[in-house]
Amino acid sequence: MEKLKVIQVGAGGFGSSWTEILDHFEDVELVAVVDVMSENLENVKKIIKNNRTEFFTNHLEALESVKADIAVIVTPPQTHKKLALDALEHDLNVFMEKPIAHTFEDAMELLEKSRDYQKFVMISQNYRWRPEIAAVKKAVDEGLVGEIEYVEWDFRRASKFGGWRDQYNEILIEDMSIHHFDLLRHILSLEPTTVFAKSMRPSWSWFNGNGVASAIMKFDNVLVNYFGSWVTRGRETSWNGEIKLVGKKGVIELINDKPLATLENGTTIELDLVSLEYEDREYSIFEMVNAIKENRKPITELADNINSFAIVGASLESIKQSKEIVIQDFLEK
Repeated sequence: MEKLKVIQVGAGGFGSSWTEILDHFEDVELVAVVDVMSENLENVKKIIKNNRTEFFTNHLEALESVKADIAVIVTPPQTHKKLALDALEHDLNVFMEKPIAHTFEDAMELLEKSRDYQKFVMISQNYRWRPEIAAVKKAVDEGLVGEIEYVEWDFRRASKFGGWRDQYNEILIEDMSIHHFDLLRHILSLEPTTVFAKSMRPSWSWFNGNGVASAIMKFDNVLVNYFGSWVTRGRETSWNGEIKLVGKKGVIELINDKPLATLENGTTIELDLVSLEYEDREYSIFEMVNAIKENRKPITELADNINSFAIVGASLESIKQSKEIVIQDFLEK
């Protein structure tokens, strides 16, 4: 099968790293890059080895003049809905950086409108495709410590980005926690049922909004205690965070990205990392390509990923109302 042709929309800081991945990935050809800022295009021209790639400052011009199979969208979430619908209108599959959109209402509107098209929308949930995460999920699936009954998830980093992230009201929940919420669904193979969340802005925070949040969640009968900070002091966790999944026969942990299990008798074993054909963001695009080749929907397509994003939306609603939110009720609003 011929390489799938890709138009990348968004080539700023994070977008340029996607350019490098797409330019090197053997199953795709990067036929066009779009960015509203010409200096971003000049920067990625230095990365791209393919001299056939075209460059545009207007995404509609690129969609109309360049034949492609996939639109890869790496832009601020406020732009996702329009860009995705424009790509679908031009008969392209859509591969989008998380989150689906800036608001849950926009995400639901995109989901409803996307059903009018034959092509699909996939959200990149790259944290799923890491060997240490795969090892944790394998241990859970195999019942190494029995059925998981409660989870502790702790995420602490001091991250300074600047730009649009500094303007969000609930930056941790809105931009970062989607990774962890999606991993909870992935690892537990369960859907969320309720969430009660609180947030705050420490006095030293460089974000305008709240960079610290805590959430108590239920996934069926599994209790989850989630804490996150993007303005932490002292020791930081990895981007995955530190995880404890506790069952009757022991605990599965991820500490400093090392997967461990401590059994009832006190024995601690290091879990074998799972070998993946690709890892992280490369696996995300690999899954997208395979889905198209196999004429199926990808694992993290829009209709599935809306359930991860619903935890974000319900958490924001919980913070606003200071009460527990039933996620199914939130989805059906």
